[in-house]
Amino acid sequence: MFRRIFLLVTAFLAVMECTSVHAQSACSDNRIFVGGASVDSGASFSLQVSASDALFIGGELCPLPTHLGEIANVYVAFEIDAVIYLLNSDDELVIYASENPVAYRTNVVLENVIPINLFNGVVSEPIELVNLYVAYSLNGTFYLDENPVSFSINAVSALKTLSVFPEQASTTAANNGEISLSFDRALAASAIDDTDIKVFGRWSGVLTGQVSLSDDQQTLRFTPERNLSAGEWVTVTVDDIVGTDGSRLASGYSWSFWVASVPAMMEFEQIDVISTRVPDATAQIQTYGAYAGDLNQDGWSDLVVPNELSNDLRIFLNDGAGGYDDFTIVPIEGAIKPSPNAGADFDGDGDIDFAVGSAWGTYVHIFLGDGTGALVQSQNLLVGERVRGVCLVDFENDGDPDIVATACIGNHVSLFNNDGSGNFSAAGTIDAGDGEWSCASSDMNGDGLMDFIVGMRNSNELMVLLSNGDGTFTEATRILTDGDPWMLAAGDVDRDGAIDIMAVNANAISVTVSMGTGTGGLADPTSYSLAVEGHGFPLAVDLGDLDGDGDLDIVTSDFRTRLFLIHENQGDGKFIRLPNQLFAPEAASCAILHDRDNDGDLDITGIDEVQDVLILFRN
Repeated sequence: MFRRIFLLVTAFLAVMECTSVHAQSACSDNRIFVGGASVDSGASFSLQVSASDALFIGGELCPLPTHLGEIANVYVAFEIDAVIYLLNSDDELVIYASENPVAYRTNVVLENVIPINLFNGVVSEPIELVNLYVAYSLNGTFYLDENPVSFSINAVSALKTLSVFPEQASTTAANNGEISLSFDRALAASAIDDTDIKVFGRWSGVLTGQVSLSDDQQTLRFTPERNLSAGEWVTVTVDDIVGTDGSRLASGYSWSFWVASVPAMMEFEQIDVISTRVPDATAQIQTYGAYAGDLNQDGWSDLVVPNELSNDLRIFLNDGAGGYDDFTIVPIEGAIKPSPNAGADFDGDGDIDFAVGSAWGTYVHIFLGDGTGALVQSQNLLVGERVRGVCLVDFENDGDPDIVATACIGNHVSLFNNDGSGNFSAAGTIDAGDGEWSCASSDMNGDGLMDFIVGMRNSNELMVLLSNGDGTFTEATRILTDGDPWMLAAGDVDRDGAIDIMAVNANAISVTVSMGTGTGGLADPTSYSLAVEGHGFPLAVDLGDLDGDGDLDIVTSDFRTRLFLIHENQGDGKFIRLPNQLFAPEAASCAILHDRDNDGDLDITGIDEVQDVLILFRN
C-alpha cells in the first residue's frame, strides 16, 4: 500500500476547518488519535522505522466522552510530498479530489478506545516524512487533532550473502554434496521453492535438487538429486530470494567451483582414434573445437564438435563405456568456419543447449537441445566480423545465461540478453581494445556477479571487465601478455580464493599465468614456453585436476608440434611441464578434460583438425 503514498493534509483540513473542533480527549497527550508506525504490532510507536521491517501503521481512536455510543464516520488522511491520499472503506488509497472526503469507516459506534489498523506489511521504498491524520465526523462536525502523527520510513537494506558452500573457486567439492548460501537475515519460507538455486555443471548439465532453509531460516540449502561429473566446473546462481523483512538481493548472486577428481598417476593411454568424417570420405572438414556436455541426460559425457569447412556440428553420444560410435550431422545455417563454442541451459527446460561462433563470419549460432541428444538451430546473433570468442555471462543476474562474443575484425565485444526462454537480443557492444579475440568468464572480484575477461591479439593485452549488476561493465584492469592470447581459461590455480587467468599465446609459443588479486586486478603474467626446438603454434588451453591432488593443472594444444602438453601444478600456481606423452596424428588443435568413462578421474579427448579425428586418452 505505501509504495505509492505521498501525503499532504492541507486540502483535507480545508474541507473540515469550517466545522472542525480541536478536542480534548482521554487519549494520552490529549489526542483524539494516538499511534503511528510500529515494528512490534502497535506495542510501541516510533518517529523512524525501517522499510526492511514488517510494519504496523495504526493506533487508537479516542472519541470525546460525550460522544460515546453515538454513530460516526471515521476518516484517515496521509500526507507526503504535497499530495493527499484518503483511505477508503476498501482499504485503498485514493487521491483527494473533491470537497466530499471519502470515509474510511462509516456508521461506527463510538467507544472509549477504538483500535485502528491501517496497514500491516513491508514498505519497499523509503518515505522521508509521513503525516497521519485520523478524524471522525458526528452530526456534520469533524473532530480531529490539527497536529498530525509524523514519522519517516527508511529504505530497505539489500539482502546480503555472508558465505557460500562449496566456497568460491574451490577445487575439491564433493560430486554429490550439499550446496548452500547463508544470508544476513532470515528468508521468507513461503517464497522459497526448488527453482531458487540454479546449478549447472559444465559437462553434466542442469543439476536438480531440493531446496530448504536452516539456521533460523538464514541459510538456503540445496540437496542434489544426482551426482555432478568428476573434475568439472560448476556454476550456481540465485536471483529472486526474499527476506522475511521484504528485502531482496540487489543484483542476484553467482559463484563457481570445481568438483574433486580422484587421485590418478597422470599416465595417459591412447585407447582410440575416431574419425569425424563420414565413412570413406577423404575431404577435410576441419574439426576444430569441442564441447563435452551430457546432451541426452544419461549420465555420460557426449561430444559436440564444430567443423569449419563443412560448416556443421557432429554429435557423438557416449556409448555408456567411455567410447563413441556413430555420429549425427547438424548443418549450421549462415555459418562460415564455426569453432568457438559453449553449452548451457538457455531456455530453462533442464537440458543442454549450445552456442557456436563463426570464426570467419559474423554470427553466433544458437541451438536448443531436446534432451535426447539432438540440437536444433534457433537463432543467428549478429556479432561482427570474425567471431573468435563465445562466453556465457549472466550479466542480467536473473539466473539464465547471456552471451558475450568477440569480433576480431569488427574490433568490439557484443552482448546479448537472454529472455529466459532461449531467445537472445542485442544488448550493446564494448570497445575493449585492439583485436578482441578470446574471452573467459568468472567472478573476478568476489561480489557474486559474473565478470568477463577479453584477450586482444593485436595489442597483446588482457582486459578484465567487472559487472556493475545492471547489465553494464566497467574496466578493472588491463595488462600486457607476452604474446597474442589465442584462448583463455579461468580458475584459481594458487588456491587463494581469487580467480587467475591462463592465456595460450600462439605467436609467442607460450602459456602465461596471471594471478588474480581478488578485487578484479591481474598480476603481471608468468610465462611458460611451449616451444619444441623453437617451433610451435599453440591454439588451446584448459584446466583440470588431472592427478586428483586438489589443484588445477594445465593442458595446452599445439598445432605445429602435434603435442598436447601437460603442465602439473605444484600446489602454489607454479607449473612443471611433464615429458611429452600425448600426440595428435598431425595437428593438436584442442583438448577436452572430462571424465569420459565415469571412473572419477579426468580423461583427455584431443582434436586433430587436419586429420579430422578425436583422440581418446584414458587417465
